[in-house]
This record gives sequence, C-alpha cells and structure tokens, in this order.
Amino acid sequence: MPESNRLPPELAALFSGRAFRSRSRAVLPFLTVDPEGFPRAALLTFGEVRATSRRNLAVAVQSGSRTAANLIRRKNATLLYLARNRAVWVQASAGRGRTCDCDLNRQIFPLAIVRVKVDRPAPQEEKASLAAGPVFSARGGAALFSEELFEELGRIAE
Repeated sequence: MPESNRLPPELAALFSGRAFRSRSRAVLPFLTVDPEGFPRAALLTFGEVRATSRRNLAVAVQSGSRTAANLIRRKNATLLYLARNRAVWVQASAGRGRTCDCDLNRQIFPLAIVRVKVDRPAPQEEKASLAAGPVFSARGGAALFSEELFEELGRIAE
C-alpha cells in the first residue's frame, strides 16, 4: 500500500473541482474520533470537500454536529475515497473551524494532510471490484449541492 503526505494528482484534480458537478451524488465517508475514542462517520459530498493544494483540504460540516465537535476536540480525521479499483485513505489534522459565510448552518475546517494511503486489490482479488461507490439518492444529493459553498471552500486560508 503506497503512502505519501500528498494527494495523488488525479485525486487532487477530483477534489479541486473536476468531480464537483459530475459526482454531486457521490458520498465520501469522513471519519472523526468521538470522546470515547471510537470512530464516527459522516457522509460528505464532493461539494463539501475541496483540495486547496495536494497537501491541504477544506471540508464543510453541519454546525453543532458531533463531527464538528470531534474536529475541534480531537483534530484527527480520515476521508475515504472508494473507486472501482482502489480505496484511498486521506488522514488529516484539522485546523481552526469557522462559520460558513454562505450557509450559517455549516462550519468550514481546513485539513492538513498527514498521510495518504492508496490500497489496490492484490492479484488474487482483481476480479472483485466495487460496481459503484456509495451515493445519495438523486433527491438527497441535489439538496446538498451548492456551488456557492464549493467556491467558499476554495477560498479557505491555508
């Protein structure tokens, strides 16, 4: 499993805008650590995650949510990208969050990438693949998609 502290170029391109419109229904599991030390998963869309560089991301989460509290308390988070032939784990450390200008019900957090792990199937596993990654329903995904929010994520201070 190759490791780095930077996003692979194709993933950086996906998170910096290429996937925003074409994958508006795709779900990215976002894991934080709760007060008891257990993982907690939130489901984010490509419109709620943006690469500001190959070493930095910005995420938008619901204000007052357990995810926001976990990012404030514990700082560590993992973003999971699932594709047909690979799984990518992006481990990051959260910076100070702020209230979103375009949606007061969201907080924006900068994330400094600590480690990126790319997991590909072993030769004996090549016939097994994901038919599709997790997605929101057409109705649910559209409600979470905001061009204004995605633009704001791109302006976050690094």
